[in-house]
Amino acid sequence: MAALDRVLAHRPKKDDHAFSQATHCLTAFRDELIEGHRRQACTRERLTHLNGVLSVVLAGHFPLGDVPWSELDKARGWLSDLLDAVEPD
Repeated sequence: MAALDRVLAHRPKKDDHAFSQATHCLTAFRDELIEGHRRQACTRERLTHLNGVLSVVLAGHFPLGDVPWSELDKARGWLSDLLDAVEPD
């Protein structure tokens, strides 16, 4: 979440290190969810949800035009919801 927050706070141009860090963190989280799914501790729905977030971040990292900031803001909200579901307070 922190890496994605840095991307949104600084709104860098495409292919910035902040995007790379956010992508790395999201893929590491996805690997954890995949492992959880194998142990039946995570639902496929959560994996699908995270893959959607990851897709939006990659679209910002390598956009065909302008960086889709509004979509990245939405993806941040989706990630927050997912984290709340996976790691409730």
